[in-house]
Amino acid sequence: MKKHQLILFAIPFFCLPASAQNAQQDNIYVNDRGEVFVKADSPVYFFISPENQPNQKVMIPSTDKAANPMYFDGDGKHYLVYESKGEKVRYLIWADGVGPKSSLKVSSGLLFNHMNRIYVESRATFAVNAIDTKSGVQQTFYSIDDLPFTTANEGFTVERTGEYIIKIFGIDNVGNIGDTVSYRVVAAPDVTFKIDNIYFETASARITGNSIENLKEIVDILKNYPELYVEINAHADTRGLSDYNLELSQKRAQAVVGYLVSKGISSVRLKAKGFGDSKPVNECVKGVNCPENRHRENRRVEFRFYLPKQKP
Repeated sequence: MKKHQLILFAIPFFCLPASAQNAQQDNIYVNDRGEVFVKADSPVYFFISPENQPNQKVMIPSTDKAANPMYFDGDGKHYLVYESKGEKVRYLIWADGVGPKSSLKVSSGLLFNHMNRIYVESRATFAVNAIDTKSGVQQTFYSIDDLPFTTANEGFTVERTGEYIIKIFGIDNVGNIGDTVSYRVVAAPDVTFKIDNIYFETASARITGNSIENLKEIVDILKNYPELYVEINAHADTRGLSDYNLELSQKRAQAVVGYLVSKGISSVRLKAKGFGDSKPVNECVKGVNCPENRHRENRRVEFRFYLPKQKP
């Protein structure tokens, strides 16, 4: 007597022997352990054929209208029960209705993450990390700045400095498409944060209490990324004598360094620099009458994060 095997047939694609190893088509997949996965809610036909003649398939007859095709609705484990030589055989089929979850990995050149942005060195390299708990990941894709999506098999590199929008997604082995995830990536040799809500007492280098929360954020970054160094640049508004403003801004930058050191950051990683009133960010230069809120924009502290140059 000829031995027979069960064949799954997912319209409109070709048939797939259940005994095949590593076999794959768009909405049926058999892994290397022989586990069978189908795309949830897709029509699946069942056939039998002689074991050594898989092309001579015969659709399994049934009076049940829901038998051929059959829809495996929902996500999870299902059993097909059929009779062979007087014995009932249970055939496990996994329905997979959820696509992979994808995340962006920086393979090299990571500076740090901050405020939903990823800061990297120029020419950083990326990979798409996708996880699928059922049929597994078939392919991942990425797009930069709304260009067409391309496969992410070998990873990819950003070629210029500046800000990018990188979008990624994955497809599993039965054709489910995962959600598209977007990332803002800033590629630069170094990165500067302008923080204009760090305040000092009038004509003083003493940091006011309401600035501490903002400085705690800087402490967290430096503790989480111990390879980073930071230059603290303090700026004054243009009122008063420039020599006085330069001296005061240097003292204020040094006061910030003192606070960071008090929180456990090594002074070797910190550098204070005062610029006085030499770099206003608006039209309020000396001799121009401006409202207080415009002067406040120039009284700012900037944090320039960078990686130290490697010694030869």
